[in-house]
Amino acid sequence: MPRTESDSNDYMAAAGCFCLASRQAARKITRLYDSVMQESGIRATQFTILSQLMLRGEMPVGKLAGFLGVERTTLTRNLALLEGERWISTKPGEDPRARVIAITAQGRGMVRRTFPFWSKAQAQVGKLLGADGQAALKVLDSRNLG
Repeated sequence: MPRTESDSNDYMAAAGCFCLASRQAARKITRLYDSVMQESGIRATQFTILSQLMLRGEMPVGKLAGFLGVERTTLTRNLALLEGERWISTKPGEDPRARVIAITAQGRGMVRRTFPFWSKAQAQVGKLLGADGQAALKVLDSRNLG
């Protein structure tokens, strides 16, 4: 759409949009992890959920969604797949409307088997990012942006 005389905004600034750049970078990183992990039979997002449950213990869906930084509905879809594989179990929480998620013995086994694939992907991404990129990600993660 051509710019009108009364429009003083410089829309070319949007070409350097940080939101767009971060989303594109996240998709590229996820594709790299998924490519390396393809042989393992599990996607990077699934590994992340399982490994965090293994490290942190059982927790309500809402808390897990917040920790992972994903929408609850997106997480629920992923959890259904993991539950279908018997890698997680669910039970009612103190509030009957809230479900508590836990990793199963089968899920722990999957994390152990796929860890070498994840580790290889982690090293590749770390190399691509370099020390400065890794530090920038850690800074962004540590800040409350929302």
